[in-house]
Amino acid sequence: MIKKIIIARHQGFCMGVKRAINIAEETARDEDGKVTIMNEIVHNEAVVNKFLEKGVGQSSSLDDVNDGALIISAHGVAPDIKESATSKGLKVVDATCPLVKRIYQIIEKAVDNDFHIIHYGESGHDETQGIIGHAPNNITVASNKKELLALPNFKNSKLGLTVQTTAHQESFNDIVKLAKEKWPHIQIFNTICNATTQRQSAILDLAPKVDMILVVGSKSSANSNRLAQIADAITGNGILISSANDIQLSWFKKNIEKIGVSAGASTPQFLVDETIEKLVQISDGKAEVILPERRNK
Repeated sequence: MIKKIIIARHQGFCMGVKRAINIAEETARDEDGKVTIMNEIVHNEAVVNKFLEKGVGQSSSLDDVNDGALIISAHGVAPDIKESATSKGLKVVDATCPLVKRIYQIIEKAVDNDFHIIHYGESGHDETQGIIGHAPNNITVASNKKELLALPNFKNSKLGLTVQTTAHQESFNDIVKLAKEKWPHIQIFNTICNATTQRQSAILDLAPKVDMILVVGSKSSANSNRLAQIADAITGNGILISSANDIQLSWFKKNIEKIGVSAGASTPQFLVDETIEKLVQISDGKAEVILPERRNK
């Protein structure tokens, strides 16, 4: 029987997500013509569907967008996409997260100083693709330790290491250690965003206090998946759910009394609230909900 539901101190929307959604909402409201979002505005199904229901288009290719306004998602895009959009006469509205833009600036400055950049991130992720596009001839992506170790020696190159904003901090620490062993001269740029670090730290604080952690977020969300992985590594019961509808009664055995709830940085608050409500219902209204002193900072 569920007795306590403890909410992670840091969870849900981050600054970059809030900003991107606000920009998209304002654009959809103010533009008279067609509005299209390049890729998903943020990686959350509920948010994506909300814009589709409002008549805002979505495309992964400029070939499908010939007029109106084009919104660049929070994850950013390569410069040539923005240039092509402008050439086609589209009104480009840039909702790229400022912390993603910060990586662009770091890379561009480093490349100007003759550095080659190794970027630790998911090769197919929107953010990574946008980063590669800012210096395609001077960036090598490594998605894991094996790929990092397989890279050439770069003996005559200045080297820098950047990282996807939503990466797992401990995994990046391991990558940094390996990189320094292979290339002692490499310079490290920790570009993991503060919101990611806060949410991961909150999971680490919460996990020892509970029997299970539910992380609310979409499967397409890198940071949500990592929160669930961290939770599962500690509790053995870290589960990613897209909404309260995913909750299964079979999960709650006799020894599951304390449930932790967290959410990815692209997860809207109403999905978290619905999850809490569902857990209270499962407890027959008897569970105590323990809220953090400060939420979503």
